[in-house]
Amino acid sequence: MRTAGWRTGETRLIKDLEVTVDVEKLLAMQGMESGRSLETHIKELYDSLCREARSLAEPAFAWAYYEPVTIINNELRLPGGQVIKSRFLAKKLAPARGLLVMAATIGPRLEARIKEYQAAGDTLASYLLDLAGSALVEAAYYSGFQQVEMAIAAAGLEATTPFGPGHSYWDNLADQELIFSLVDAGSLGITLTASYLMLPRKSVSGISGIGQGFEVGEYHCHYCNLRRTCPLSRAKGGEVAMRR
Repeated sequence: MRTAGWRTGETRLIKDLEVTVDVEKLLAMQGMESGRSLETHIKELYDSLCREARSLAEPAFAWAYYEPVTIINNELRLPGGQVIKSRFLAKKLAPARGLLVMAATIGPRLEARIKEYQAAGDTLASYLLDLAGSALVEAAYYSGFQQVEMAIAAAGLEATTPFGPGHSYWDNLADQELIFSLVDAGSLGITLTASYLMLPRKSVSGISGIGQGFEVGEYHCHYCNLRRTCPLSRAKGGEVAMRR
């Protein structure tokens, strides 16, 4: 992978990200069927909040590459001596030769607006704007990942689906601190609380294995216990995106 000119451990930023959210997306995240007819004033509210969410979002993506990564005895061992212990991740990332570490955010402005709606007692607007923010940060994360994935493919390699702390398949949330030591999430304005939560809240982090010969895998929602209750999973209509 170094032939692509990537230096191990160097954080790079992407801010040219295409992200959007619309009424259909919000309806899907609420478990409603596509094409549902809405009363005019409700449709206008949804439209207005989607526009507001898009205007408040400041999407950005950071990534760093590490090589070599060694997978032994359910451990992912990195060049600097860092170790991620997980039987699940060791299985899904084998036989990776490198590791992509990532973070994305849409910034603090949307979150601040949610708090304003809450303070004004507008529960519906705050709820819908929160859903829109979740959709936008996921879009930012995968938009950034796909840009890097194209460079990976150009080098003749493959990337696994991204996996991240906070999901049920990732046992140790404290690994969030390790991820922050591997990618400069602070360059995006993301900080980590003492309980390993990211601020702004509309932020995402994760890893992907880089190499060749991975088993065909499924979108990471397939492995998460929240699949039936998570709004973003509901928005996918229960579909599982197959990838290598």
